[in-house]
Amino acid sequence: MINLGRTNTDRFALWWRNIDKFLLISILSLIFLGIFFAYASTSNIASEKIYKTDYLFIVKQILFASISVLILVSLSLLDPKQIEKYCILGFVIAAFLLLSVLIFGVEVKGSKRWINLILFRFQPVEIYKPFFVLLCSLIISNLQIGDLKSRIFYSFCVLFFSLLLLLNQPDVGQSLLISSVWLILIFVSGISIAVLVSLGSVIFFGIATAILLFSERFSYIFKRLKTFVDPSKGDNLQTQKALDAIKQGGFTGRGIGEGILKEKVPEAHTDFVLAVIGEEFGILMILVIFLIITFIFLRIFSQFNNENNHFRKLVLIGLSCLVYLQSIINLGVTLNILPNKGMTFPFISYGGSSMIGCGIIFGILLCFTKRKLS
Repeated sequence: MINLGRTNTDRFALWWRNIDKFLLISILSLIFLGIFFAYASTSNIASEKIYKTDYLFIVKQILFASISVLILVSLSLLDPKQIEKYCILGFVIAAFLLLSVLIFGVEVKGSKRWINLILFRFQPVEIYKPFFVLLCSLIISNLQIGDLKSRIFYSFCVLFFSLLLLLNQPDVGQSLLISSVWLILIFVSGISIAVLVSLGSVIFFGIATAILLFSERFSYIFKRLKTFVDPSKGDNLQTQKALDAIKQGGFTGRGIGEGILKEKVPEAHTDFVLAVIGEEFGILMILVIFLIITFIFLRIFSQFNNENNHFRKLVLIGLSCLVYLQSIINLGVTLNILPNKGMTFPFISYGGSSMIGCGIIFGILLCFTKRKLS
């Protein structure tokens, strides 16, 4: 027992010595900010509206954050070779969960994306995304599979399988997100711009064709696009209220608990959390949050340039772009620059599935950015 204790102590000491502390502190800052904003801005009202119990909202947010940190630390303690070794198994499990939505999924607002668990609704795509990046990176970087074109073809098969599952839910936003990340992965692997543009066009027109052929199933897409192009022809309540809230908040905000957006928009604590923050804490706080996520992206990108292992290079750029693109999409929707996608902001938005998925992503990133042992 004594030796085991010493071994664990030595392991954590080694982890602390080699972990990228700036990256870790930035990630933890996002997590703590998410908890703070949930408590200061939305806890009472959201709890009463959704759960009929005071403070259950913030308790669940802390629970999800704690699970996320546990996952994050556990993955960052691993050797990078262990993650590479078991990433196929992780993908199979995540794919099984995504497939199970077809059977056990709960339909909400015309989409079947969630599995109803005891404590919360679980969205498997949040777990699926990091393992999708891992598997595609493994295939593209594996020289034993064949030449670059063959490896890209096999990774495209993984993408095609993923799009079939996601478009069936339907979830066009996540489909476009993982397609964009896949294009980034093959671009980094050294494919020509002409081939990249051709593949991107095929994917875009393929998704567009699916939407047109099954227009009834994707009717919500047409409504959102119609409203986005001409707000007078649809229900633009959420986006308009979000913009008004940011304007009223100004640069420094109206003050803690003084915002009214959370009372008028049902998804304010998830999809439009930045608008709630902007109203109560000002545009300055939104800039602070985005500076943190940008610093994380640039920090990982600097590690990407110094990494010699092709698999790890692809994972670093793939997962960091996944997080950063999702952040930009969430902000774009809030500012009415993009149509509503129903996508959360990493660690800031409320949501157990999103928090767990982010824990997996950032745990792998911390593992792959650890200082190499001499």
